[in-house]
Amino acid sequence: MQNTLPLSNFGRNLTLAPARCYTPQNEHEVLDILDRHAGNVIRCVGRLHSWNNILDCQDVILDLQNLRDVATGTDDGGNFVEVGAGCQIKHLVKKLDASRQWTLPSLGFITEQTVAGAISTGTHGSGKHSLSHYVRSVRIAHYEASSGRAVITEVDTGDALRAARCSLGTLGVIVSVRLEVRDKYRVEEQFRQYKNINEVLAAEAEYPLQQFYLVPWKWTFFAQQRRETTRKHSRLAWLYQQYRFWVFDVLMHLLILLVTHSFFSKWCIKLAFKWMIPVCVIRNWKVVADSSTQLVMEHELFHHIELELFVQRSQLPEALQYLTDALRTMGSTSPASKSNQRSRTPSSHPSAAFEHLQGSYCHHYPICIRKIQCDDTLISMSCQSDSPTASEEPWYSITLTNLHRGKHRTCFMEMMPILTHELSVRFGARTHWGKLFGMSGSQIGKLYPQLQRFLTIREHFDPSERFLNEWTRACFSNNKDLPK
Repeated sequence: MQNTLPLSNFGRNLTLAPARCYTPQNEHEVLDILDRHAGNVIRCVGRLHSWNNILDCQDVILDLQNLRDVATGTDDGGNFVEVGAGCQIKHLVKKLDASRQWTLPSLGFITEQTVAGAISTGTHGSGKHSLSHYVRSVRIAHYEASSGRAVITEVDTGDALRAARCSLGTLGVIVSVRLEVRDKYRVEEQFRQYKNINEVLAAEAEYPLQQFYLVPWKWTFFAQQRRETTRKHSRLAWLYQQYRFWVFDVLMHLLILLVTHSFFSKWCIKLAFKWMIPVCVIRNWKVVADSSTQLVMEHELFHHIELELFVQRSQLPEALQYLTDALRTMGSTSPASKSNQRSRTPSSHPSAAFEHLQGSYCHHYPICIRKIQCDDTLISMSCQSDSPTASEEPWYSITLTNLHRGKHRTCFMEMMPILTHELSVRFGARTHWGKLFGMSGSQIGKLYPQLQRFLTIREHFDPSERFLNEWTRACFSNNKDLPK
């Protein structure tokens, strides 16, 4: 079926207007569409939960929402699920629970994304690998080099699999994915407040699944401490879920929208985060419930945009200090005091590039930090080098969320490429492939040691470059001569 209506992404910052948009009913229709448009650029969309031009295409877009079959099984490698590319994660989790009492090894903030969209951009949760790491095989529709006809190839081993686990949709059209699954489990959760990052990181030994938040304008941390447990389901878990939903997913967002639209917005934002929002967090309430409810929140209820940067653990404290100082600079109308300047290390001192933004942007959302173990992929944000001396220290994602709309986003969008560049140069930060993106092709080449291997495999699957759009082409530019 063809759909000709323009499409808007979740953040309402991108409109797609392709010449053709199809929602194929099955794999046969996917191959037929590819054969009919062999000379066009072809891209796929999931639930449109990306904030950059990775989705954009002026020729042909495929929406694979009808490819959502789910089949479970067990082999020598353990339990698995074979799932259609267009199946949303929330539906997959429900079906796994209902049929086998299984679940996915890793879950992110939200479960609205499709399986193919999630693995293609390295979607992750906290404390484990990204979902891409758990992919056992991928079936990809692409053009056969010898005949030029559309075919489906299953990729299940070696570097080809590592490339397919996170490929930005540039190998071809993913039609199905085989994922590792595990038995359903329970998670214990509580909130605690900390004054500094070292205390938060020390708590990971006891709570390996925790994610935590840097509270702007109070500049302390709230840790959402989580760990697997065999304890029984808490009797008041239902009440805790209601509390978490109404306080954090609904009322906090409404309060932020209110203060950001007030006449004295900067003063109101700072007041809200110094006093009002922290009071709403109930500390030390330990609750046990299923992982599928504890690990997931409802941040898709309010349209927003996000910048997410990844640094390794050794770089995290200084990166957060730099970010704090930069946000203070942009949110203040008065120059930093000399004593403040002297207390900063050279690496954490905000760049002069931020000076022209002083007083123009007041950050209005908790900054979420999540730990991701190294992935066995080639270009997911938490991938690592194959070098025997490569560090296996985990990565931490730092997410800046913005609830502004339209022209009110201008200052945040102006800050985004500067912050991306500064954290990349100073701390080796990588940008999430599916969110706001301010990196050049040359920067990407320096940060991803296995990029050339990925590009070689990509060229094998797509020698005529039918699955590259302008954005992905720019990401991979200036990298032809990288060492293999």
